[in-house]
Amino acid sequence: MNKSFKFVNILAVITLSISACSLLVVQAKPEEQTTQKTIPYQTMLGKSIGDMEVADFIVNNCSSAGQFQVCKDVGMALWTDASQIIGKIYLYAGRVDGFKRYRGELPFGLSFYDPMWKVEEQLRKLGADEIAQAALETGLPDEGSSPDHIHYWAVYKRFNVVIIYDTPFADEDAYIYAIVINY
Repeated sequence: MNKSFKFVNILAVITLSISACSLLVVQAKPEEQTTQKTIPYQTMLGKSIGDMEVADFIVNNCSSAGQFQVCKDVGMALWTDASQIIGKIYLYAGRVDGFKRYRGELPFGLSFYDPMWKVEEQLRKLGADEIAQAALETGLPDEGSSPDHIHYWAVYKRFNVVIIYDTPFADEDAYIYAIVINY
């Protein structure tokens, strides 16, 4: 009887060990993270806010503010015209105003870490195959201003884009605050 009692004890210890190991495995498994469904800005530009994919994105990520759909958690704002067509998309670097950084691909191979001189260099490369113009050759914007007296807005009409920098004047070491893509 003593031998069968030892056998039961050994069997119980093995069972408890296996249970403990499986609990550790379950605890070691990383929690599944819920990720927000985001779609690239190119998918929405020029589309109606009634489009099923766009409407789904807006419902899950944005709040309405007049002609804007403000999507702070994904680093975007969508501007709609009177026909409810998305005519501009703002992509934010995520430094202020509660906007997180836009995580998608930026236009023209740009990065939020690019200073103004690098942006101009990148845009100059893109324009190399087009008709030579002084601004195109240098990568300089068609227009530049500081309408809010806080940020410098470099307007590139030929690329349908505005690069907003984190300084009120043209400074080659300024960084991108936001990018506005026009339809």
